[in-house]
Amino acid sequence: MPYGDVDPSKTEEQPPAADPAKATEQPPAADPAPADEPLAVDPAPAVDPAPAVEPPPAADPVLAVDPALAVDPAPAAGQPAADPAPAAGQPAADPALADQQGPTVDPAPAAEQPLAVDPAPAAEQPSTAHPAPPAAEQPPATDPAPPNAEQPGSLEPMPALTPAELAAPPRRRGLIVSLVVAFVALLCGVPAVVVLTSDEPAPSATAAAPATSATPASAAPTGPPPSPKPGDPESVRFSWALDQIRTSLATMTKGMRDGNLGAFVKPAADKKVRAELDRRFRSLRAMKVSGFDLSVNSGPFNEKKVRGFSEWSVRIGMAHCFAVATCAPSTVVFDTVWRDSAAGYRMTKISAMTADDNGPQPWEVSTLTAVVGSRAVVAAPKSYAAKARAYLPIAERAARTADKYVLGAKPDRYIVYLAGPAEWKKWFGGSEEWAVGFTTAATRTRSDIVLRLEDLTNSYAESVLKHEMGHVATLAGREYHADTDADWWLTEGIAEYIEWDKRGMANYDRKQSSRRLIRERKFKGNLEKLVPDDDAPDWQIDAAYGLGYYATSCIAAQFGQKKLMNLVDQLLREGRAVSVVSDQYLGVPWPTVSKRCFTYTKQKLGV
Repeated sequence: MPYGDVDPSKTEEQPPAADPAKATEQPPAADPAPADEPLAVDPAPAVDPAPAVEPPPAADPVLAVDPALAVDPAPAAGQPAADPAPAAGQPAADPALADQQGPTVDPAPAAEQPLAVDPAPAAEQPSTAHPAPPAAEQPPATDPAPPNAEQPGSLEPMPALTPAELAAPPRRRGLIVSLVVAFVALLCGVPAVVVLTSDEPAPSATAAAPATSATPASAAPTGPPPSPKPGDPESVRFSWALDQIRTSLATMTKGMRDGNLGAFVKPAADKKVRAELDRRFRSLRAMKVSGFDLSVNSGPFNEKKVRGFSEWSVRIGMAHCFAVATCAPSTVVFDTVWRDSAAGYRMTKISAMTADDNGPQPWEVSTLTAVVGSRAVVAAPKSYAAKARAYLPIAERAARTADKYVLGAKPDRYIVYLAGPAEWKKWFGGSEEWAVGFTTAATRTRSDIVLRLEDLTNSYAESVLKHEMGHVATLAGREYHADTDADWWLTEGIAEYIEWDKRGMANYDRKQSSRRLIRERKFKGNLEKLVPDDDAPDWQIDAAYGLGYYATSCIAAQFGQKKLMNLVDQLLREGRAVSVVSDQYLGVPWPTVSKRCFTYTKQKLGV
């Protein structure tokens, strides 16, 4: 029987974005630091840079400064004082920008107690399909507190100095040096924050954005965010949930890497979720997963209250490779639900990827066994363990052939799944009943292969694997038949060409059906219309593959294999028009190439 690829509508390079409306409902607080790192100070509202300060008269005395305090540059006479920074744990002034840009560090921490910055990991940023709301839809900035309002975590106003204090000499020479540094910085027009301590005579001057208020080191928050209390705003609950879920994902990541099943399933709220996690753990470990890392891709969002506890939806990103010690991991995403409890946050639901996301992937829904070779991984349900072992040497031979035609990065391993009747209908959304194998984009950089065991014999398996690995070698991670079916003939033709791999055409196994299509269906050589209908009989599908092979072989024979591979790269990987690519890479207009190759095909078929 013929075999082919999946419906292109089932192949998505990027999971669907969360509803933008829901994105705006996310709490404004910046992502907290991981549990084992100090929390970064919440961002202060942006202020306009202070005007240049004129140097004070030389006769002015040098004021003694309490070394426990950090001094901001004084504003120019007549200028209002800068707005105080918000209290730790409070949302940024512009929630939308805080959500998009990540935390901003208060520019005035104490020198001996640096604050750790928690940059938002790339995996947690919304994807290109999950844009942040446009600027016009962002909520207005909150009004700053009145100048005299008491702000938790900020300094109280400094009392006026007495005459005796004005006359008092500096305590240490280090203080004079510090004030001179600040004075010089002001003269140069560079905003500076000078932190003075009694133990460190050398001050720390940091050029930064204009500071809003100085915060002593003793007021800097450390550790994870506090657990929410009744009446706390949503931003506090959000920060707590994000921190707790990140901690659980770190435990799961380490559990997978260490082979510790108990640690991986620890966050499960009940037996059902535990069983789901157990299956993923066993299947991925059997396939020698590597580069494994779980992270928050988006969320938490859609908070609900269940029996008095907060429940959040979270999209999880899973970075991974297979069978190699070092790799450039690719990422898939799936949805989960987490709920707070007396024992901490627990996962109450984990969903497999949908067909729209090109799922579910086999390791999500089936307990797999696997064998790993130098170029291929063959995985199957446990009932087909013997088949997996028998197919590995076949896959290794096919991989060596496909490797000769790789465009782009060479695959770490060719991933091959062996499906029974039930798995064939379920994995990656299933495929056509007439097919015996298909290749599909599993991630943005990797394509995986599924073989239908009930219609495949061992003697035919190597040919099928060469064909499907030909798709991986030429199109890894890309959509098949993207936007149009006009290039279907080359998509399948190059896979057939790799499968046949320079064997003589005399024994080509689709020769009879190809001849029949020309004679009975009056095919005139228009390759762009060669794609078969979904309800076409098997022999016509077989013939369409064959005619694609003959046209592809013609280009190699007429122009050379190197130019053929350039054509494949430009048409299938870059998505360029054949009319442009033919002139540029073959040096002949496409109508001429098409006509010449149809004549070539008829000669080979004897029609």
